[in-house]
Amino acid sequence: MRLYKYILGVFAFTIFLNSCVKEEFNDDLNAQINFSTDSIFFDTVFTDVGSTTAYLTIRNPYDESLRINSIALGRGSSSQYRININGESSDLVCDIELAPKDSLYILVEVTINPNAEDAPFVVQDSIVCNINGEIQDVKLMAWGQNAHYIDGRYNGHIQTTTWTADKPYLIYNSMMVDENHKLTIEAGTKIYLHKSSYIIAVGQIETKGTYDNPVVFQGDRLEESYQNIPGQWGNIILADGSGTHNFKWTNIRNGIIGIQLGALTGGETPKLVIENSKIENMNYAGIFALASTIEAKNILVSNSGFYGMALLAGGDYQFKHCTFANYWKHAQRTEPTLVISNNFTNSEGQFVGDLSRADFGNCIVYGDKENEILLSDEESVDFNYLFTNSLIRVNEDLDINNEHFINVIKNESPDFINTSDLIFMLNTSSPAINVGELSIGQEASVDLNNNSHVFDAMPDLGAYEWVE
Repeated sequence: MRLYKYILGVFAFTIFLNSCVKEEFNDDLNAQINFSTDSIFFDTVFTDVGSTTAYLTIRNPYDESLRINSIALGRGSSSQYRININGESSDLVCDIELAPKDSLYILVEVTINPNAEDAPFVVQDSIVCNINGEIQDVKLMAWGQNAHYIDGRYNGHIQTTTWTADKPYLIYNSMMVDENHKLTIEAGTKIYLHKSSYIIAVGQIETKGTYDNPVVFQGDRLEESYQNIPGQWGNIILADGSGTHNFKWTNIRNGIIGIQLGALTGGETPKLVIENSKIENMNYAGIFALASTIEAKNILVSNSGFYGMALLAGGDYQFKHCTFANYWKHAQRTEPTLVISNNFTNSEGQFVGDLSRADFGNCIVYGDKENEILLSDEESVDFNYLFTNSLIRVNEDLDINNEHFINVIKNESPDFINTSDLIFMLNTSSPAINVGELSIGQEASVDLNNNSHVFDAMPDLGAYEWVE
């Protein structure tokens, strides 16, 4: 028992001695901390909409502890930035002790107040650190952008109007073009959709983009890291009974379905006329059509999670000088990029409809699967399709020596320039060069680079003409 009491006494005395040892701090007036970066830049942020979160680390490079007198936003409580320092949200945190070789994290966000500017404007601040009276800082910079705000809860019903390119349009909680009304979108207009937001057209949509000033639909996250993230918003839905929709020089990116047509309601099916446009990086499908009508020239539909384009339950479709390319890298893709069918089955049963026409002239249908075309025929209704002067990737056993395939190249790589970076122009060795039908090239006019398909009287296949 005496020995036990003696050990306890020694242990307690040791703790007492250790508690009296003063922690050594580096009080050198020239001491400096290390930042993981000297500046943080936020790409364009919409006013009233918060940014993504950026972060930086602060590291003590010494073998002694550092006492950071303060970490603060340069503009204090009036700053449009917000910081969180090791879990504490404040524009000023004082007396931070940083152990030798240790680090702390600072999270940074910004919400920009609107002003009267139409063009993007810069908002600057800094994170200021005081170490032993020595000031170090990290620059903060963000571009702010005012916008026209469309919120489905308040002003989401659009009647006949024209959207112009003065400021972007930002859609929250979806929007609807009302029945018997028309939305006209001028060249250069940019439409950004917030997460899970849709555009539903019960009336008509017309986009009037040009080569130099296309109309753009995409998600509202403009940071570089979001440039190729699919599924950031919903679909553009062209409803039954909505009439004819015209899309020219329009880019649609990073949603779930680029354009969805028809709903099998028994009403008049919609018609889409689309020219010189791109639908890229969609989570489900680029184009999803049910018993609808499409006239397309010079369109690129690339990289979708399931279908590049699905034409289901019949309809009437014409595609000239179009490229359907699928090299989806975000997950395992199980479906071919092009589906042509006169039937459709869902939880409500099977629907069938006449496929009066599905014509592809001077087109490319290719991807990284061994089969990129699925043909599904319900024999009780019409099933008419035709590929003319096109390059396709299909199962080796598919017979192309019949009336459905005329001058078709089977399973030869089109030799795109760079599929990873979505560059689907042709390399000089492409078998798609100079093998198009002249009359189709004359109808399609110019390609996606604004070059004539018939400048040499020998059109190439797809949406891009090879030019030396």
